[in-house]
Amino acid sequence: MTTAEKPETSVLTITALESGIEYPDLESAPDEPLLIQVVGIWPDILAELSVKFEVDLEDLQDLQDLDERPRLQIEDKFVMVVLRVPVDLEGLEREYSTNPIGLFTNGRDIIIVQNAEIPLRKRRLKGVLRRTTTVSGAIYNTWEIVIHSFETMLDIIEATIHDTEDQILKELYPSQLDRFFQLSRDAIYMEAALKSNMKVLRRMKRLQSFGRLVLDEDRLEELEVDLQQQMELSAIYRTLIANAMDQYDSIVGHNLNRVMKTLTSISLLVSVPTLIASIYGMNVDLPLEQDPLAFIVVVLASLVITAPLLLFLRLKGVV
Repeated sequence: MTTAEKPETSVLTITALESGIEYPDLESAPDEPLLIQVVGIWPDILAELSVKFEVDLEDLQDLQDLDERPRLQIEDKFVMVVLRVPVDLEGLEREYSTNPIGLFTNGRDIIIVQNAEIPLRKRRLKGVLRRTTTVSGAIYNTWEIVIHSFETMLDIIEATIHDTEDQILKELYPSQLDRFFQLSRDAIYMEAALKSNMKVLRRMKRLQSFGRLVLDEDRLEELEVDLQQQMELSAIYRTLIANAMDQYDSIVGHNLNRVMKTLTSISLLVSVPTLIASIYGMNVDLPLEQDPLAFIVVVLASLVITAPLLLFLRLKGVV
């Protein structure tokens, strides 16, 4: 397989669970429990993994569908866990807010397949995953990575809310409004992904045992608490975004009313000299039409009438 056939961000990591030694490819890996991480999915490696570990190729290929939903699937020879993780929300151009990650295990080995690098603030979590010595430990650590990735992206949403709230409340056309709309959509999709992940975790907690693999109920309970916290934060931030957008709509309506009042007042002020000018523009006999100072008199009369009107509107705070 040539490099050109792989996605630009593709990474294949093969680690022996017991010794922690990394191997460059499956051929050189020993016949012992392995942790295999695939980042950036390409067909050849999926086919190779399917043959070597007796995992259904169609199940592996399901991870290429960015709309794949979280689920727990138990087969005769392997267990499949699909979760959703957030994408990097700092990227301006993106079609999805979350994408799938898959865990496949036969009780002895574990395969983790993902479309892209998971955004993390605590990079050490990836090192912890590679240093794990058991399949169950790899599952717990992967769950921690997934939960922390949501925490990382929710922190970005929180920071963006704080940064753009002042602009939204002060500017008629805020420059960051498009990004705010995007984050509003991201928050909704992330909350939906968290709820789906929670369903999978609770099913794992109910079953606990998958063939040779037995999970610790206390550890799953801790993961459930952490995941529940991220769900609550996501709901809070989504509410904050909705409130900010409601405030923006109210302020836009208020500003529009002020503009209309100002324009109406200006029209009223202009109408007085316009009326006088219109009268003296008529083709009929008028007072002062023979007077050389007629123009100055008309202008002064317009100002005398308009000035008190302007002062009155000023006192009322209209203009």
